[in-house]
Amino acid sequence: MDIKALLKQKKSVKSSITKLLKKTEDEIRELNNVSLLVRKNRFLELRTEIKDIFNSIIPSCEDRDEETYCTEKDDILDELEAVLVSIDTQLVPPVVKSDFEARKQNSDQVSVSSQSAEVKLPTLSLPIFSGATEEWLAFSDLFEAAVSNNQNLTGAQKLQYLKGSLKSDALKIVNSLSITNDNFEIAWKLLKDRYFNKREIVSSLMKKFINITPLSGESSTQILNLIDSTKEFVRTLESLEYKIDLTTDTLLMHIILFKLDTNSRIWFERTFSTDVIPKLDELLQFLATQARSITSSTSKRNVQKKVTLVASKAQSQCPLCNKDHSLSKCESFLKLSVQKRSEFVKSNNVCFNCLTQFHGIKACKSKFRCRTCKKPHHTLLHFESVSGRGRQTSGELSNSSKLSINAPVFKPASVSNESSSKEIPDNSQTVDITSCISNVSPNVEILLCTAVIRVKDLWGNYQACRCLLDSGSQASLITSECLEKLGLRKQKANIRISCLGSADTRTNGIAQIQFIPHFPSQSSFKTEVYVVNKIVGMLPHQNLDLSYSDLFNDLTLADPMFHKSSQVDILLGIDLTLPLLKGQTLSMGEDKPFAVRSELGWVIGGKASSFSPTLHVNNIHLVSDDLIHKFWELDSVPQTHPLTSLERSCEEYFRETHSRDKDGRYIVRLPFNSCPTQLGQSKQTAIRRLFSIERHLSCDPEKYNRYRQFMNEYLKLNHMIVVPESELDKPNSYYLPHHAVLRDSSSTTKLRVVFDGSCKTSSGHSLNDCLMVGPRVQPELFQILIQFRVFQVAVCADVEKMFRQIKVHEDDVDWQRILWRNSPEDAIREYRLVTVTYGTACAPFLSTRTLRQLALDEVKNYPLASKATLCNFYVDDLLGGAGSREEAIQLVTEMQAMMKKGGFHLRKWISNEPSIFREVFIDSQEKEFVHLDDGDCKVLGLGWSPSLDVFRFTVVPDQLEATYTKRGVLSQMARVFDPLGLLSPCVIFMKILLQQLWQGKFSWDQPLPDELSSIWRTFQEELHLLKRVTFPRYVLKPNAVVEVHGFCDASEKAYCAAIYIRCISIDSIRVSLLTSKTRVAPLKVQSLPRLELCSALLLANLLQATLPALTVRISETLAWSDSKITLAWLKSEPRRWQPFVANRVAQIQELTHNVHWNFVSGLENPADCGTRGILPTKLEQCDLWFNGPDWLKSSTFPNEEFEENPQLQED
Repeated sequence: MDIKALLKQKKSVKSSITKLLKKTEDEIRELNNVSLLVRKNRFLELRTEIKDIFNSIIPSCEDRDEETYCTEKDDILDELEAVLVSIDTQLVPPVVKSDFEARKQNSDQVSVSSQSAEVKLPTLSLPIFSGATEEWLAFSDLFEAAVSNNQNLTGAQKLQYLKGSLKSDALKIVNSLSITNDNFEIAWKLLKDRYFNKREIVSSLMKKFINITPLSGESSTQILNLIDSTKEFVRTLESLEYKIDLTTDTLLMHIILFKLDTNSRIWFERTFSTDVIPKLDELLQFLATQARSITSSTSKRNVQKKVTLVASKAQSQCPLCNKDHSLSKCESFLKLSVQKRSEFVKSNNVCFNCLTQFHGIKACKSKFRCRTCKKPHHTLLHFESVSGRGRQTSGELSNSSKLSINAPVFKPASVSNESSSKEIPDNSQTVDITSCISNVSPNVEILLCTAVIRVKDLWGNYQACRCLLDSGSQASLITSECLEKLGLRKQKANIRISCLGSADTRTNGIAQIQFIPHFPSQSSFKTEVYVVNKIVGMLPHQNLDLSYSDLFNDLTLADPMFHKSSQVDILLGIDLTLPLLKGQTLSMGEDKPFAVRSELGWVIGGKASSFSPTLHVNNIHLVSDDLIHKFWELDSVPQTHPLTSLERSCEEYFRETHSRDKDGRYIVRLPFNSCPTQLGQSKQTAIRRLFSIERHLSCDPEKYNRYRQFMNEYLKLNHMIVVPESELDKPNSYYLPHHAVLRDSSSTTKLRVVFDGSCKTSSGHSLNDCLMVGPRVQPELFQILIQFRVFQVAVCADVEKMFRQIKVHEDDVDWQRILWRNSPEDAIREYRLVTVTYGTACAPFLSTRTLRQLALDEVKNYPLASKATLCNFYVDDLLGGAGSREEAIQLVTEMQAMMKKGGFHLRKWISNEPSIFREVFIDSQEKEFVHLDDGDCKVLGLGWSPSLDVFRFTVVPDQLEATYTKRGVLSQMARVFDPLGLLSPCVIFMKILLQQLWQGKFSWDQPLPDELSSIWRTFQEELHLLKRVTFPRYVLKPNAVVEVHGFCDASEKAYCAAIYIRCISIDSIRVSLLTSKTRVAPLKVQSLPRLELCSALLLANLLQATLPALTVRISETLAWSDSKITLAWLKSEPRRWQPFVANRVAQIQELTHNVHWNFVSGLENPADCGTRGILPTKLEQCDLWFNGPDWLKSSTFPNEEFEENPQLQED
């Protein structure tokens, strides 16, 4: 933090101290003990804060100001000490007695107390704990000694003191507990369970220790702080029973040694001979001696400083007007132009940096720099260059942050390289941004796309935040207030952000967030966000009419309250906004808002009537070297992630609370992460939503009829029951609004009613806010599809109404109430949903975890079905199979029986051997649920022809257009679903084109240049030909030896990794493409050898994700590359190379330690097809991509030898 920010922070804290001192002085005699204790703790916090600020200011300030700051610091601390003494005096009797006082009082009860003088110790101040893990040990030790172990205090008193000693997130844990004797032990246990985690404490301590600020010079204060921090670290480790052995001692000693300034390190090295390894205690002893030496010479240096100050005072005459002030404050100097000031400074031997005489800029000791460009000259001498913004007067500049509706539209002037002389900091780059606004009606509000997301906080809970989806921002942002609410930590990042119509600002840091949609979903997203004080004003800028909400009441909205003015906590930039959008739009007519489907729900944008004449323009541009490269990583290799503490808690809660009824059905509890009693009133909202959906359905009788059928079926199956009249007014309940979702592609349920567990109550909380989402308990889609390709006989099915076959415990069903009536003429009735409900946050976890529990419970009775349920289910879809027809029959039989045990029923059976169903399903009623047609079907989004046993891809292209836009191109690209990378040569063609669109900086609806339009038109004309491309589902051969061959390659545009299965039987060899992944080359140009190395790393990660999913024995795994440089890197030690190469080589070697790397010719490398892009017509004829090189079908492989070159360079 620079000196300017520190001084601003000091001013703020000092102001708080002054106000609190005055307030305490007036009220101290009227405050009770608890209030005094709270006031005392606040003063202690302020004392620590102001000390830290001064400790940062003093080493950074100029020498002439050091004594002033030291005096100011002492004065403030003296005032604080005085008020603390006054508070301690007023605390009568003492709030907390010391252990000595407690023991003495107990002993005096059996002795003659009047004959001995009792020693009164000073009152102990209770510590303050805010939830930082590294502070728990110190807090708990002091609190236990002062309060918990004090026999004179009741449990209620102890709990009162405990609450007074907590703040922020720590206070939230116990805040709901009432002040009773029994609740203290409960509160203390809750805190201990949350924060006493040895692993987290040690990790936090290590991070804090390693990040100790290095010494900036020979300062006794900094040295003593370093000694204290080190000793505190060692003592804490020892209290956790971690012994400091000789190796640890040496490591700690060297860490501290590297924190020393140059002079201190030189003096320390002279103290010991070269063959002696010093100990940590010896280093700390040396530092203590060094600090005393510096302190003893302080008085002498202070005298010298005072003499210097007097001398400078005599020379502080202004060289321009000869008056008693500095040149920077001279009115005559300030009236001069910058050019005239510069000429005067040159001719009068004045320093360009500090504006004092008799030294040049090279000899200047001032640490201050120009506030505008950070260069070594005074701000008054800064030349503002004329750039593309055009010439502006000072008046124009001062008012540039305001933009009038009637403002003229400016076109940016072209700027040549020679004319741009504005100085830019070395660590940033500038890109000009121009926003033009015209023909804006003052009675129209433009709705920006907002969404409510649930962001994971420091403690594993998900908190609701409102975000803005901004495709015009090159970075994602978060407000400081939101980051503090989440408890997340930020790292230092000094990035300049350029905003339309205002001066540049800088970020306060950078942090990582993980978020999910506000409704139940398996989707989860991570991104880096820059921290700013404020993103934008209230959106929308005023509340809109409720009728706008009614337009979209049958959709799952990303922001259900989009029509209400509210603040924005997070801004999602272009790298997240575009992948989140699914391309489907819904228009409500001219001059009305529209809806766009996204992963977060339907986002609302467009025009809405308004009576406010104010126009608001928001445009954000990030100035940084790393802009949007992550956007091009469209497909990623699946990676496993450890469970969070909240996910572990959800899993443990399920194991402890689930049960089965007499029929074998499972009964589960709703996993609350916070007390549901915090929910407010929700019935009135549910009534309003019911009226709204009735109005909507009355316009579509067919849809209304389907809605009634769905609800009547719910009631008929006893999945919901009527609430008895005696329980209608039960306070602890939540009413779920509901709406319809149409799925025309579904072969069974065209209309499904979805319940809204994210609807806010009067308290601002929803049911989903109080529920844990739970971990993922099923394999990834990629792994399931890989396994699906190794079964000779494939078997697919899905679970009928899976959610509704699982009962919810009777104690939790009142949190799932709904309102319903068959027609507007009927009375509204209240119902309880007694099964797991679609729309609650925990529903996906409860359903999939119950399915998993069934497999675990029945593993002995149904081993095949149990294994298939654990490994081959994706939500409610089974993609399994067997190695033979007999085994498949056994699998289907076991699956039916096992599912029936748990109350589930499988339907929509599909297989490439449909005859197995004729033997299993003798009952004609079951045969209705079997797919026996020869047509294609969908399995997890992939087209599959069971009769031919091949995968197909059906893409319906848009009509050819005369002109194309970026929006239309991206919409078409998003329709190609290829999770296994079978179409990578065609998909990479689209990715490369999309990267060119971004590099061209075209707007969404701007017509593309003729060259790019021609390229896309050619590709689009052939897109429909992909339906002729087929890939065999089954990639093995019975009783064959199986080998895995991975290929990688790179070009200047992209790099690719592909994996092939080679099956060797007695009579033939079969080779099949299993999977592939591609990446677009980064925007920052890299050398071809480095890109080849990146492709090798992509292959290593792909092998790591694929091999565990193959359920057959692999005899050998080989990797092939056509880059001899890459292979030479992989055969050498990583430390030989620079970090870019070394890090990737180390990762590849770790991931492929059982894989043999080989050289292949570039002409025989199938991965080359995925690096340049192939049109669909050529892909159909590309045998190299489908079957790999010809020599894979022979018994001999290429074996070109090459030697490792010790002089090999990276580039």
